[in-house]
Amino acid sequence: MTFRAVATGAVCALLLGIGIPFSDLVMRGTWVGLTAFPISAFFVFALLATAGNGLLRRLRRQAFTAAELLLVFSMMLVAAGIPSFGMTGLLIPYLAGPSYFATPENRYEALFLRYIPGWAAPKNPDAITWLYEGLPAGETIPWGEWVVPLAAWTALVLAVYVVFFCMSAIIRRPWVDHEKLVFPLVQLPIEMAQQRDDPGGVPFLRNRLMWTFFAVPFAIHTMNGLHSYIPAMPYLNVHFINLNPYLQGRPWDAIVPVFFRLPFSIVGLAFLLPTELSFSLWFFYVFFLGQQLVINGWLGYRTDSVQAYPVREFVAHQMIGGIIVFGLYLLWTMRGHLSEVWRNAFSRTPGTDDSREPLSYRAAMIGLIAGLLFIAGWGAFAGAGFLATLGLFVLFFLVHLVAVRLVCEGGMLYVQHPFRPLNMLLAAAGTQPFAARQISFLVYFDHLLMLDNRSPLMPGVVQGYKMSDFGPLPRRGLTFALAGAILIALFASYWSYLRLMYRHGGLSLHTWFTTYYAHNLYSTWTASLIQHGEKPAPEAMLLVIVGALTMWSVMSMHRMFLWWPFHPIGYVMGASWPMINFWFPVFLGWLAKGLVLRFGGFRIYRMLLPGFLGLIFAEFFSAGLWVVVDFITGVKGYEIFSF
Repeated sequence: MTFRAVATGAVCALLLGIGIPFSDLVMRGTWVGLTAFPISAFFVFALLATAGNGLLRRLRRQAFTAAELLLVFSMMLVAAGIPSFGMTGLLIPYLAGPSYFATPENRYEALFLRYIPGWAAPKNPDAITWLYEGLPAGETIPWGEWVVPLAAWTALVLAVYVVFFCMSAIIRRPWVDHEKLVFPLVQLPIEMAQQRDDPGGVPFLRNRLMWTFFAVPFAIHTMNGLHSYIPAMPYLNVHFINLNPYLQGRPWDAIVPVFFRLPFSIVGLAFLLPTELSFSLWFFYVFFLGQQLVINGWLGYRTDSVQAYPVREFVAHQMIGGIIVFGLYLLWTMRGHLSEVWRNAFSRTPGTDDSREPLSYRAAMIGLIAGLLFIAGWGAFAGAGFLATLGLFVLFFLVHLVAVRLVCEGGMLYVQHPFRPLNMLLAAAGTQPFAARQISFLVYFDHLLMLDNRSPLMPGVVQGYKMSDFGPLPRRGLTFALAGAILIALFASYWSYLRLMYRHGGLSLHTWFTTYYAHNLYSTWTASLIQHGEKPAPEAMLLVIVGALTMWSVMSMHRMFLWWPFHPIGYVMGASWPMINFWFPVFLGWLAKGLVLRFGGFRIYRMLLPGFLGLIFAEFFSAGLWVVVDFITGVKGYEIFSF
């Protein structure tokens, strides 16, 4: 933990907090703050590990060590998502958008806005109008209108983050030391930072095979990037190949949307996974498509898709049942460790040694309990109800634990649960037990933290703790560094986001952020729930049970029989949005690894591994590079990578 490494990480977090809102809102290109392996974080890290260290050596200064590089990357890993879907990109539009889009016809004011207290959202009509339409000449940004609402919501968000840190500290030892999970997403930065030799004795960044593989996606993305400047340049479509026009008429239209994408990085990540896991990911995607084909196509039953995702409700119900069982199973497998944590925290008898953990187990347990109580108390003060808020967030943290596991074991760039904790509460009890004030805030919690989880924080924390083994880095010092990076990114992104929206006017910026969530999702759904209500859905709960039993069967067979080909992670990913996007490159990665192991053996696999890491390197570096090029030239709307 050197001063220059912490300072570099802090500066990088500041730049990400300021720059990512500009990239998202103004440039409208590749979303560089998304996923558990953000493009922006990796691009800056790659520059430091290559050009940065090369420059330091030329200047006869000490190059960044592996520990310093991994510390800086860890700080960026937790900071990059916050300015985008992780927090600010949703929070500010959610606070002002419903009021701006309220009309006498949609009756937002009468239905739910009157329940939002003045401390929870800006109330000055000019401040809200100017946010979406731009500042009039001579006016200044009304910062004062945002101080109290942002302070209130920041307190809630920081309590959620405290719980994330405490959970991460508790699960680190069983996942990293005992189960030795693969952590596929951090294999590349570890290799680049450490410059370890492969079996042939060639350091990673001087490996010719790696650069050969690197050259293919880099050349394709360079050609496609130049096409956006010079239309005469050829363009190779690896971004989106739509199969829907070929799936017209019954029964095939029941499975749309279906499309090909060829992100080379996903092929590389799938090559790192055990073959049973990568096979299960694409197999269960096809399995759930088969269900849609039979139920919607051949049998003709009409089933709707869930809110915001092209995932059928009966599929989402099964998946959430599997997720709940998997989450409880994860806790059960850690029961011995959790009892040790409890004893360390609240017993006078000596427990396990936690001196090298990110937090003492006593601090972690107290922080976890205090964080949950604060969140529930915040919800009660706002009007959502103590027990309703507590129940919602306990379910959220359970399903989020599964999402983190999918990142750490399965290499998922992100995980989106199409059926969320609030959907479960409504399916079980309907809206009748909840007052209109409660619904207004419960939907706020759901949409802000649980709906679009493509910029998750907790996987970054856990991955940072994993990388601490390779630095090596003191984990408690790392915890403070990560917390500092989060705070820097949070407040920098507040300033950047508000400045951009008031300067340009939110209506002229990327409407996915400024309009889609605040108006199309939150406001419309909240008004509908309050005005029309929602009845309990016993058929949904039945399908949740079916999914839970299926998941239990898959897990049991996976534990008992070596020949069983299905991994539980495949079932809980199912037909979710990540697999709709990435099923084809996962299939290619599985096929490549299977053929290599079958005909070349483990030695050839190890030899090819740097090459497949090179695919990840090339694509993420290319994405970051073209964002920089587009920023310099002023080009808007070019997207090299889509999530």
